Amino acid sequence: MKKSEAKHLRDKAAELYKLVRLSGLTYLPLHSDVDYAVQQWRSDPSQFWSRTSIRCLCAAVEATLFAFRKMAEKMAVLSRIQFDSDEIEILTEKRIVKKGGDQMTRPKFLPFQDSIKESFRLFAKAAGTTVIVDYGDDYLNLCKTFEVRNRLMHPKKPFDVEVNEDDMKAAGRGIIWFNTAYVGVIDQCHAHFGKNVEQFKKRN
Repeated sequence: MKKSEAKHLRDKAAELYKLVRLSGLTYLPLHSDVDYAVQQWRSDPSQFWSRTSIRCLCAAVEATLFAFRKMAEKMAVLSRIQFDSDEIEILTEKRIVKKGGDQMTRPKFLPFQDSIKESFRLFAKAAGTTVIVDYGDDYLNLCKTFEVRNRLMHPKKPFDVEVNEDDMKAAGRGIIWFNTAYVGVIDQCHAHFGKNVEQFKKRN
């Protein structure tokens, strides 16, 4: 590996740090909203604060995943990573369809279960690595929380707007899992760059 390549690795690590810091300016305030809403719910376990907590939680998660996809697009340029057409559709949330000989742009949104996995995977791919994420019980709790949010946003029956204690417990476990997971993805990508730089130093 040439010195220019080592510099390229350091540049990628610096860019990742910069992107994470700037993206955090968008999604971290929403995570603070979650903390505040949950604190209010604990002192006043009303339906208002239950519903507010769920909505704030889902907004924070969606904003974080969106940031990961945008970071992946920017990192890929520096890392010289090519995404295939399906991956580009996921990152941009847009798809090209043909109708009557004309090309048209349409929205493309993955189910939440897939969105979270693909956002992490593509972020790691843009960094030139793969990451390990435990998609276990607490990941499923987060998925259930999004089902509750969807029910709240599109109620069809009177009790669809109710959030019970089990819903709140699942949400609590889910957000703890998510916060651990997304920080772990970032840390694994940072470690990947650091490992490559160290390997370069040993060879030269």
